[in-house]
Order: sequence, then structure tokens, then C-alpha cells
Amino acid sequence: MKSLDEYFIRKTEDISFIEIKPDSLVYINNYRIGAEVPLPLIVDELISEIKEGTAKDEVKVSSIINGMIYLIGADPNFKFFEQYKEILYNYDEKVEEYILYIGLKKINENSFEDGLVWLRALYNLNSKNIMGKYNYALALEEKARRLLSNNDNKKIAMFLNSSTNIFEEIINENPNFDLAYYKLGYHYKNSQQYIKGSLMWKKYLQLGKDNEMLDEIRENLEAIQDDIIYEEGYSKILSGNPRAGLEKLLPLKEKYVDWWNLFFMIGLGYRQIGMYKEAIAEFETVLDFVPDQVDALNELGLCLAFLGEGNEAINKFTRAIELRPKDYEIRCNRGMAYLQINDIENAEKDINTAYEMCDTDEITISCKKELQKIKNMA
Repeated sequence: MKSLDEYFIRKTEDISFIEIKPDSLVYINNYRIGAEVPLPLIVDELISEIKEGTAKDEVKVSSIINGMIYLIGADPNFKFFEQYKEILYNYDEKVEEYILYIGLKKINENSFEDGLVWLRALYNLNSKNIMGKYNYALALEEKARRLLSNNDNKKIAMFLNSSTNIFEEIINENPNFDLAYYKLGYHYKNSQQYIKGSLMWKKYLQLGKDNEMLDEIRENLEAIQDDIIYEEGYSKILSGNPRAGLEKLLPLKEKYVDWWNLFFMIGLGYRQIGMYKEAIAEFETVLDFVPDQVDALNELGLCLAFLGEGNEAINKFTRAIELRPKDYEIRCNRGMAYLQINDIENAEKDINTAYEMCDTDEITISCKKELQKIKNMA
């Protein structure tokens, strides 16, 4: 499933339409509806009325209103969205309160999917309605949680990311809405964005009023302090400041003897400052925990190549390629290692293959130029 819209558009299958006879009119609270506007009904609601014997020759206005709300939730791009919106506000100036009430009622009464559509309808009608927006974000989060047992990671991410985006909208538009900071802290923490999570929770500590929730957040902040330090450290390494990154990460080694990601980032920091032997030790530790960790194999190969151990480097690159055959960067690295031991034939095979995989990568282009330079000198 490519988008949230595609998920909800399927809900339109639950809608049927009444078409007004030509030259006829329908009035809802003195609002005139012409024959060109189809009137939607929720199929299950209509069937329920028939079974209960409450359906009449004339369809109830409330059923049409509910159909409009449901369709707006399922498909905000529906041709008659603006007309439906005008009808709804004309029908009841407090229609937003009604939609929020029914949406939450359905969720609490085990009609979760219907409730989700109703809350989305309120969001589509008025994205500035803060309680509507907040409860819709909660419902999207809950939908993601309910999908966990299905292991459908793409769909889980779709709902969770949509929920996160709406919570972010809330704090951008309403900076003092404390509950959004509370929820965002968890969203960021669960996506391993610990620095952002801590910022949200610190803001909640300033705004929150519930003592139990405040204590909960204080405990969470204390629990993620090392994760924050780790994120700060690897962010510095990845942004080209390895010494500052190592200063953050090295003290964590004393506490975490089996955190292989930590060893990998320390190794990367060492490699960036030319401490290749120290980097090799870290990458070998990673491989002790995860023998087929491709990135560690690649980094180990680079370090060995820098130390002039071309054949050993080739062995590491070869194993990495076996595990990840479509990685042009590793193949290019092996090509350069072949060049190091004057194996021009294999170097040419690897570098040309890497170039065929990605002819826009600057490093691959440079390797190809270096290969050509050496061939011209031969």
C-alpha cells in the first residue's frame, strides 16, 4: 500500500448513493440540494435500519448526514466535498463536536475502523480543530499498534508516521499543547531519535500538569541518557567530526560490553582519524557478535587496505560482496584493493561492474579514472 489515502479510499465501498430525480430538490435545514449532488448513505447503517424495521419510504436526514461525514473521511478528494462541507455546517453549526463525539464513541464501542474514518473526516473538514486533530493522531497510532501482530512493517510505518506528522503539526500550531509533546517523545524514542525525544519530553515537563505522567517522563529521560550520548557521538562521526564523536562514545564502552553498534561507530571514528589498528580491533569485535555484518566487513577491508594488506582486504570485501552482491561501493573498494596488489584484470572487472551499477557516484567515477591512469602508464 503506497499511501494513507489508498487505505481510506477503500472505505468508499461502504457507501451507496441516492440520486435525486431530475428537476427535484432536497432541503436540509433550508439548504437546497439539487439533483446534481448525490446523497451518500452508509450501507451497514441502512441495512441495520431495514433489519430493525425502522427504515421508511423516505430516508432519514441523519442517515444522509452520516453518509456525508463518512465519505469525507474516506475520500476528501471526492467531487462534492465542498458542497457536503457546506451542507454539514448548515445542518448544525456544532457539527464538529458531533463528529468528534461519534468518532470517539465508535472507537470505544469496538467499531474502531468506523471511528477512525469519522475522526479523519473531522481532520479533513477542519485541520485546526485541535482536539479532533489530537484524537485522530491517537487513532492512527493505535491502528499502527494493532497491526504489530501482522508484521506488516510498511503499513505500520505508514500509520505511525502519519500520526507523528499530525502531532508535529499540533505543536507547530499550538506550542502549549502539552499532550502532543508527551506523545512525540515516545514516537521519537521508538524510532531511535533520542535527542528529539528528550527535547519533547523536557518541553512536556515544563507544560504538563499530571503528576503521574510527569514522573513517568522523568524516569524515561533518565533511562535514555546513554542513548542520547550515543546518538550525539555517532552524529558527530557521521558529520565529519570523529574526535568529538569518540570523546562521547568511548566512555560508554565500560558500561556496554555487547553493544556491537557502539563498537562499529567507534571503529568508524578511529578509521576516520587514521588509527587503523584500533579501528580493526573494533570491527573484529563487531564480527564476533555478528559474523556477517556487511558494513563491518567492508570497513575492516578498508582498514587493511590502508595498512597495505591488500590480500586480506580483498578477502573481507569478497565476503561482504557475497552477502550483498548489489553494493557497488564494496565492489569498487575491492577493485581498488586489486589495484593495490597490481591485479589489473580483476580490478578492471570490479570497478567497471561498480560503474555499471551506478555511473553517477563520485567515488566510483574517481576509481574508474585512477584505473585508466594506471592502465595508460602500463
